[in-house]
Amino acid sequence: MASYRIVCVNKAHEHSHILSVGTGTTPDHWSRMWTVEEIIAAIRSGDRFYTVSPSTGKAADVRPMTCHVAGCLVVTLRSASDAVTDNNLDNMPSCAA
Repeated sequence: MASYRIVCVNKAHEHSHILSVGTGTTPDHWSRMWTVEEIIAAIRSGDRFYTVSPSTGKAADVRPMTCHVAGCLVVTLRSASDAVTDNNLDNMPSCAA
């Protein structure tokens, strides 16, 4: 089992679904790009994905989730709920190409 820090995300315009994420040490230096499907398979195999708050250092685990906005039902990713907003996937910077 491995642990991977998510440092940046690529989102769809509709509902802001996560399409892919970069793992590594900083948003400018991600080492691998993962699709949502690859992450879900890795999580099911026992790997851990997480984000880290730049302001507090607090980590939030990432989990699969299904969008339920107006019957959307797209399977995407979500960070665990906590009181820190800058470790949420929705607030992560975009991955630079």
